[in-house]
Amino acid sequence: MINVLDRFTDALGAPLRDFSRGRLAALFADPRPSTWEDAHGVVINKQGLTLWQAWIAVDVMAPQSGRHVTLDPFDHVIVLQEWARIPDEATLSRAIEFALSTDDAD
Repeated sequence: MINVLDRFTDALGAPLRDFSRGRLAALFADPRPSTWEDAHGVVINKQGLTLWQAWIAVDVMAPQSGRHVTLDPFDHVIVLQEWARIPDEATLSRAIEFALSTDDAD
């Protein structure tokens, strides 16, 4: 799945910046709530679709809200509620296919 990183673009159609590519690569290498949290908001096509929006488009059971956090008095993040679930590899592949196909339709 890491090969698909070269096909993703930002909302202007430019290749993703290294920072965004790194977030996605980390998710693909180690799918868990923390890597999903870092990657879910990355725009992956020129339509401005995020990875999470692509998941919602292909999975009616995808969560409509994400992680809920607060800060302690020392500005440390405290997770109050974790993602209900994150996409499995097959669902993530379908979401990526969907996102890339919407760009190909132009």
